[in-house]
Amino acid sequence: MCKISDKLKLCTCKTEDVKRLKHYWILKRHNGKNNCIIGEAILPANIGKQADKINETIILKMLNGGNCFDVELQLEENDILELHFTFNADPEKYLKLSWYGNYLAYAFIFQKDSWKKTHFDPFGENLYEVQKGKIVNPFART
Repeated sequence: MCKISDKLKLCTCKTEDVKRLKHYWILKRHNGKNNCIIGEAILPANIGKQADKINETIILKMLNGGNCFDVELQLEENDILELHFTFNADPEKYLKLSWYGNYLAYAFIFQKDSWKKTHFDPFGENLYEVQKGKIVNPFART
């Protein structure tokens, strides 16, 4: 199972292009514009509802506990935090999903001083990046 570690850290290390990292996070904010973007999304792998729920619970606990970022962030209402993970999967189990890659994405929205789960939008058409960085200790050791 691809279970997220309860020790993951969201670092603000200087990186030219976080999308080249194996595990990364991006904090986005609405820009007030309605942009139209056309393209093909790379959808995350389907690891099952139970594993997804476990991961969401672990991540929300850490985000709302205030212990996973390496710096104090200046969060605003409706900020979006995306977490992107790459994992090594059992090829037979994920064979039918191989064109998706071994990729997980989670999105959270900051509302009323806490993080809540939200829908991952691979296009993020009316958002701009505020901060980003590397995810350290992403998965629990099994």
